[in-house]
Amino acid sequence: MRLRSAAALLVLLAVAGCGGDESSFSQDYNRAVRPLSRLGEHIGTKPSSFDALARRTRETRQNLSTLDPPDGAQDELKALLTRLDAVTADLRGVAKAARGNDVVDQRKAARALLRSSNAVEQAETRLKRAVEG
Repeated sequence: MRLRSAAALLVLLAVAGCGGDESSFSQDYNRAVRPLSRLGEHIGTKPSSFDALARRTRETRQNLSTLDPPDGAQDELKALLTRLDAVTADLRGVAKAARGNDVVDQRKAARALLRSSNAVEQAETRLKRAVEG
């Protein structure tokens, strides 16, 4: 399964941050995504690794929900929060499927995680563009 690449995508989101502009929002954003960046190289393919990533993704989502985005970026932040909810659910789905022995369920869960991870990446890019103007 390509589960490791989906998890790595989430870590890249955290490492990339909003970057560029040193505005208060960008700094707050970068602090908010720290729970994901702390995972580093410790991402594995065991169910417990995906459970841990789901917890950190949920924590990151909660951190981001407290931010006050600049004018014109509210919808993009809201979309990112929605996508993070989907990734959290898909990470839990991968962990559950990995605990079972059904290869079909594991593949379905992996595909769902890849889709939702890509959606997070796209939402984060749109937010970054909205913040940078």
